[in-house]
Amino acid sequence: MFNKRAHPRYASLAQAHLESVEYATGLLRDLSITGCRLEFSVALALETGKEYRILIYPETNSRIDPFEIVAESRWNRAGYDAFEIGFFIRTSPSGKAFERYLDYLAWRTDTRPQEQRING
Repeated sequence: MFNKRAHPRYASLAQAHLESVEYATGLLRDLSITGCRLEFSVALALETGKEYRILIYPETNSRIDPFEIVAESRWNRAGYDAFEIGFFIRTSPSGKAFERYLDYLAWRTDTRPQEQRING
């Protein structure tokens, strides 16, 4: 599949919680500066075009505190064993943690040897 995105998306296994949904916690499957994809084990009836508060609990190895983003629901897709929702990120009230987590995911995704990553 050809990826036409302007900003790279980074794979993640962070937990995500939609503030308006009390009964389900999902996975943050990927993240970029402009969007994200969440995966749930149950179908959720979210209104396309509506903004939602999403609490992100980064992977433990990142050593980054949980943070919040406000994002607009753009699409959803039901699969055999999962329900995915795509969001356009509007803002992050805790912007520094969001940026640090993106930096961590980019660093983790970098395929260069560690010495080259450190020395540039």
